[in-house]
Amino acid sequence: MKSPLVAGRAALLSVVLLVVFAGPAAASPPVVLAAKPWHYWISFVLAASFLGLLLMMAVGYVVRVLMLKYGVKVGRKST
Repeated sequence: MKSPLVAGRAALLSVVLLVVFAGPAAASPPVVLAAKPWHYWISFVLAASFLGLLLMMAVGYVVRVLMLKYGVKVGRKST
């Protein structure tokens, strides 16, 4: 049951990064209101998350489907 643990860690890391990077924007409302809308910064987070998801799906497909199809073995070596 390693994958739920890894997914949980990734979700926790995402929330922590969101809170850490959103903190300075919340601390200085006059600067944010004068410069840009409050939501401009989240576009970078969403775009990076989307690209990371696409990359993970492509790597997972290669490992789980294509490597098995062509007989490439990865992981532990049998003794």
